[in-house]
Amino acid sequence: SNSSLPNYKKMIQYEPPSTEVLEKYYQELGITVETLERDVATLKSWMEKQPHLPDNVDNETLEKFLIHSKNSLERAKSKLDCYYTARATIPDMFHDRDPLDPSIKNIAEVAMYCTCPKTTPEGDRVTIIKTFDQDLKRFDILACIKIGLMMLDAHLAEDLCRKHLVVFDFEGSSLGHAAAFTIPVIKRALQLFLDVLPQRFAGFHVVNAPSYFESIVNICKGLLNSKLSQRVFVHGKDMTTLHQYISKDVLPPEYGGTYSASIEELRVMAYQSLVERRDWFLQQNKIHSDEDKRPNRKLNGIDQQLEGSFRKIAID
Repeated sequence: SNSSLPNYKKMIQYEPPSTEVLEKYYQELGITVETLERDVATLKSWMEKQPHLPDNVDNETLEKFLIHSKNSLERAKSKLDCYYTARATIPDMFHDRDPLDPSIKNIAEVAMYCTCPKTTPEGDRVTIIKTFDQDLKRFDILACIKIGLMMLDAHLAEDLCRKHLVVFDFEGSSLGHAAAFTIPVIKRALQLFLDVLPQRFAGFHVVNAPSYFESIVNICKGLLNSKLSQRVFVHGKDMTTLHQYISKDVLPPEYGGTYSASIEELRVMAYQSLVERRDWFLQQNKIHSDEDKRPNRKLNGIDQQLEGSFRKIAID
């Protein structure tokens, strides 16, 4: 196909926020080197005491969970339980995550999460989600969610940022694409991205959306808590309003930005970054909860198993 991946040598190097920005953020959260070390040790021994949770989770991951939980040990515990439970109980999303798998390689060419290498002045990470090939026969909404979760997992492992900002670019998307966003699919995606993954989201920005996508945006807003639904912004084709939220130096030229790489280059780099992590993804497949060992719970069905873990994690 004409959109097969040119082999860009450079993998995305995510530039971390500046030391000043990170220090300020840690200060806001009341985190010091000492408290982080102490709390990570607490989480590690807590994980070891849970018969159903994996023991081989590295300190850096525990650190990220703590930071994304705004330095609350209790919230970090429930997020960890939720995350490793989902890996065991939602196989279609969290198993078989080989970046070279044909369905994943295909979706990376068709609709991809393109991460901007620079963070915003506040230390937030921007990801642009865009369709690149409009052939509906190649568009698979579940593969699209799956590769997005892979991108967020890779971020969790290697990226230090405050929150995530997401830009949805619907340029060229058709009614056929819109039809894939059924209410169950939307609900499922929101649960996976907002409850299962520990990252926090600073805002959602929609650009170049045909009018029939407005109803999808409204459905999403209706399913989000009020705090998050107020962070959904629709910009039409006008990028100047987008720049009020995301500084130009972070964005590629297609979005009125001054970053040196094009959105197509960022797409390729994003997929390459998953391929480079292939061994890691295959290893991670083995790190999940063991539901047979979960204390006092013999339930059927994913929803019931997750009920205990989700415990309405507050998103803010």
